[in-house]
Amino acid sequence: MQYFYLRFYLSFALLILLTACSSGGGSSSQTPVDVSADAKLATAIRNDSRFTLVRAKAKQLVGKSFAAGSVYPYVFIRDLNTFVELAIEVHGAPAVRAQLKNFLVHQSEDGNIVDAIAVLDDSTIKTTVESDQESSLVQAVTKYVTISGDKAFLLEEIRGIPVIVRLENALTFLYTQRYSSKYGLVFGGTRADWGDVQPEDTPGTALNDASHPSISIYDNAMLTLALQGLQTLAKANTRDSSLWAGRERDLRGAIRTYLWNGVKFIPHLYLEKGSPMPSGFDESAIYFQGGTAVAIEAGLLLPTEVKQAFSRMIKNKIESGSGSIGVSLYPTYPADFFKNREYMGGVYVYQNGGDWAWFGARIVQQMVAAGEVQLAYQELAPILDRVVRDEGFYEWYTREGIKQGSGDYRGTAGQIVKAIDMLSDWASRH
Repeated sequence: MQYFYLRFYLSFALLILLTACSSGGGSSSQTPVDVSADAKLATAIRNDSRFTLVRAKAKQLVGKSFAAGSVYPYVFIRDLNTFVELAIEVHGAPAVRAQLKNFLVHQSEDGNIVDAIAVLDDSTIKTTVESDQESSLVQAVTKYVTISGDKAFLLEEIRGIPVIVRLENALTFLYTQRYSSKYGLVFGGTRADWGDVQPEDTPGTALNDASHPSISIYDNAMLTLALQGLQTLAKANTRDSSLWAGRERDLRGAIRTYLWNGVKFIPHLYLEKGSPMPSGFDESAIYFQGGTAVAIEAGLLLPTEVKQAFSRMIKNKIESGSGSIGVSLYPTYPADFFKNREYMGGVYVYQNGGDWAWFGARIVQQMVAAGEVQLAYQELAPILDRVVRDEGFYEWYTREGIKQGSGDYRGTAGQIVKAIDMLSDWASRH
């Protein structure tokens, strides 16, 4: 028993001595401190060589042209809007200003904006099933003015009309030519989410007697962002923005009332001609990933709804078998539902379930904005891996991971860089 007490006191004395040595007296020994999860994640992001490599590739690509891609020798406004920040960085503000001005040079008397302008001969394309061209231009100009500080551009006259007025006329076109007074929302042709092809004919890019006009979230979320931007531009020129503020408020209310069902956005709200869906097909089950991403960016969902949306998008990615969160929609429309069978004839192809980093990267951006940074980094990884593996920014991928479309799609490059920059900025602050 005495031996036990002696051993106890010796052990206790040794413990006191070791504690004193480790905590004071000029000793360099320190008790290890656990690194926080945020700090570990920030370190991983800062040390990720893919960020530097992919960003450099994107700058090199955008530096070559403003065209959408090698198979698209046109400058598309919906595409330019998604890489305008990187274009300013690479080309400089004056070059971007010239591109944006050219869309206003080609603006029609009723205010509508063309889709695209040819690089070689300045000819134009206008696809009327879409209703996002006007919103895309207003957003792009807002980004340009915000980054460059070039408020003078808004007062430059084009055929006697200042740029700011032309931008107002662009959105007025939507309210006079594409507006449903019954629902307080803008309509277009029936398309697969943000797509530009309707099912009734081929190529399916023009509203006509066969069309079934309908309302969907993408066009209206894009308009919401444009209305926000137009108010910013108006205030920059001490111009009354109350009309646009009222329209934004009303639009937000209508979106929540008619398009949001409490769990997801309904695919389409059909007008007088009804739905073109085949008998027995339940379109309501389809989840529009791209339009939902734009809606989140526009602040149309509550924080809890945003998190639920991210969970659903990941579930859609897994169940569809897609390689990234960029799957355009899930489940798909039936095979051969779209008359344009060259692009839309199958399932999990092109806009009917194809995997697009152009929109997948936007989802990642919104994850970062919502504070879901670990999730964002996780979901950006396969997108970066494909760029590195395939040495290009491909338009879209099949479920099997086969690259499709243009291999130098600048919209993809611009949105991936924006996601990279948002994650890098977060890491620099942690």
